[in-house]
Amino acid sequence: MPQKLRTYLNELTLRAYVRLQVFAAQEPVRLRAALTSFVLAAAVIFPAIDAGTAETIGAIGVIALPILVGESARNRVTPV
Repeated sequence: MPQKLRTYLNELTLRAYVRLQVFAAQEPVRLRAALTSFVLAAAVIFPAIDAGTAETIGAIGVIALPILVGESARNRVTPV
């Protein structure tokens, strides 16, 4: 793989990651809904993911995301 292409893909990945972090901090409910929809759509597209597995992944996301986002928000507003 040429070096320019590798650099471009690394930069693109980092930008997407940062945008996802900003989106998670600003819109946690929309992110949870998007992740749940993605998992359920994957269950339809890939039959190996049954409904129980998709539901479990969605439930973990619904529980873990507010905790992670809440901790980062708490760190920003807590006086030092």
